[in-house]
Amino acid sequence: MVKSGEADAAVLPFLNSNGVDVRPAQAAIANARDWICVNGCHPHQVVHNVVVAEGFSSLKRVVSKEQVFPQCTTWLGQWGDIEKVPASSTSAALKDLLVAAKEERQHTGAICNELAVSLYGGEIKWAGIQNPGNVTLFLVVSRQEPVAVESEALVCLTCPTEECYQSAVNDFALAGMPLKFTSLKGEFTANLPCFLQFHVEGRADDVAKLVGSAHRTLIGTFSEHDSLASCVAGFFDDNY
Repeated sequence: MVKSGEADAAVLPFLNSNGVDVRPAQAAIANARDWICVNGCHPHQVVHNVVVAEGFSSLKRVVSKEQVFPQCTTWLGQWGDIEKVPASSTSAALKDLLVAAKEERQHTGAICNELAVSLYGGEIKWAGIQNPGNVTLFLVVSRQEPVAVESEALVCLTCPTEECYQSAVNDFALAGMPLKFTSLKGEFTANLPCFLQFHVEGRADDVAKLVGSAHRTLIGTFSEHDSLASCVAGFFDDNY
């Protein structure tokens, strides 16, 4: 919708404090790197609840988006070998449960937020099951427009090799623009992007030269406070 102009901006999950990457969203940003602009990063406290449908009797199965389960390991661990079933989204998990067969509704709970319950129905059986300090970083994105390079620059890197990745880091370092954040987790593939934040101090011309490579794309410039590095630091700072 952002690409077509139907929406001015979109909010995409990027990283969870439990160490969970939202890889489909990251891949989508990489696929749209020629026109997308990341405007900033913002942390959000995430609350998960187990919601049940009419006829529920005992919990043997939970359904939710796959990334939710690692965010609720402490609570789920109390249930032993409880079955975890992935869904396309938390809302879809609840919607499907509400129209499921009686046998499924008896022993299944959907993990979702209160907004989904207010929209679709269901009963919150267990509230706030997320691990302590569950925070997700969200990126605000819009269509690419000419912007002045501020103190921080975000580069999308689609590198097939470690040498390609290290070359980008070294080039920025030699230009006096140090690396502040990397999403790298030991993978080098053009299909799964890496995101690098550099401290660039408004050096638009120098940044433009360094992202001239086919594997490097400038997708965002912003203040230090709105940056990925500051968001990640906020995981460990209750006052962020």
